[in-house]
Amino acid sequence: MNNTISPRLVLGKGLLPHQIPRQRFFLEESLPENSFNVQLVYGPVEKRQVNFEGNLPGQVSTFASTLLSLSNGRYRLYATTREFGEISMGISVWESDDGLTWEPSLLGQREVTHQPSNLIFFEGLAGNQLAVGQPQIVPLRDGRWRMYFWKHGDSQVRYLTAESEDGLHWRVTGEPVLYHPGDKETREIMRAGEETEFSEEYLVRKRLLTNDATHVYYNSVLDRYECYSVWLHPAIPDRRVETDNCPGMHRLIHRRLSQDGLAWSEPELLLIPDSNDPWDLQFYFLAVQSYQDFLVGSLGYYRVEEGQQSMDTELGFSFDGGRKWHRPVRGGFIPRSHPESKLLDTVGIYASNTWIDTGEDWLCLYTDTAFPHNAKKCLTKPAAATFKKGRMVGVAAGVNPGGFLTPPFFPTTSELRLDANIKGWLRAELCDGFGRKLPGFHLMDSLIIRGDNQNHILRWKTGLPTRYLYQCVRIRFELADGVIYSFSW
Repeated sequence: MNNTISPRLVLGKGLLPHQIPRQRFFLEESLPENSFNVQLVYGPVEKRQVNFEGNLPGQVSTFASTLLSLSNGRYRLYATTREFGEISMGISVWESDDGLTWEPSLLGQREVTHQPSNLIFFEGLAGNQLAVGQPQIVPLRDGRWRMYFWKHGDSQVRYLTAESEDGLHWRVTGEPVLYHPGDKETREIMRAGEETEFSEEYLVRKRLLTNDATHVYYNSVLDRYECYSVWLHPAIPDRRVETDNCPGMHRLIHRRLSQDGLAWSEPELLLIPDSNDPWDLQFYFLAVQSYQDFLVGSLGYYRVEEGQQSMDTELGFSFDGGRKWHRPVRGGFIPRSHPESKLLDTVGIYASNTWIDTGEDWLCLYTDTAFPHNAKKCLTKPAAATFKKGRMVGVAAGVNPGGFLTPPFFPTTSELRLDANIKGWLRAELCDGFGRKLPGFHLMDSLIIRGDNQNHILRWKTGLPTRYLYQCVRIRFELADGVIYSFSW
């Protein structure tokens, strides 16, 4: 598809306070109050096939890519393309109507491949044009766009910026904003600093040191730029794994903030493995997006020990703007295929920077592989998963009945709704704010709920709880063989 004139890029808009649904999910680290015989589980996921058309060679990676909406209703993807012909790694541009079938946006830039291509050629980029990747696109306040990307080759591994008016033609601007330990000049500065007194140059580079797999966003609510990346902690003996491709470091997640997207704040540590994690776990990436009034994170769950070297995408949730993260279910929410499967997603699942909103469902693009992370060569393939927006994490009970008590809330409608898949049975009890049963709304008065429905209505023999509108109440649930994903009022 030839885009001589690009449709305008747009970003999704957040909800206003009065538009946020009155809905309670179960996304915290711990189980609800008074829980018994229940556990937190991921919701169901359906894997989908993704097609990149146009007979263009190479491997397209959607990991650490950028998905944006166009004003004409289509989607645009800025992806990393690897290993074809004379290209070792480049940034390619694609468009799609549904997020599953992608067409190349032929930019007409012949400087890279000597023929029309959907690869971006950067004006002002010194050295190797054929070793760039992991593009992050954010809007600027004057209507233009900025891209952050990793530049490899020429003994460099640096996070550079470029700017564009149409999102297709880019010019490199300014100095690097971050550095990788593999950058030759940075490595020499760091070595000299460790051997002698710490110089100002040493501290500047150490402050800006990170791994790849970096994600940058513009927060329109707080009018600031946010960078989520890897912090490299020196390896400690009882967690060190020599077979890893970076045995001297442990990967953690940190964040930096900025008003202009160029001068970043001091690093702030967000996520470090704890006592509930495997001994060898590291965090490889954190992609972040907003939903309703909280943040959803796609966390790189990386087992580094020999025989695994596997990557999953775990779901995390933040209710304070990204500082504290809850991890209710440890490990990948998109299940990997069995090792003996002929599918490619048996070892690694790497999520993209955001999900596509398809109405009732989320569409998550990811890059999968059957190769361990430390493999010298790695075949990857784009794939996708769809799942219900509200069914990220649920509270589940088995054949032995379980239950719990919800936090207090103020009902604004007499129809209390439940998103649940109940194969056995479920009943509910209305309580006051202190958890005491309200007359006529005991468990024994509840009408049994069964089936898979995002809009079950809680009912009692005495009717609906109209008399308790705008009062502080709680619900006690008891269920067998089922999952509750949320309730709303």
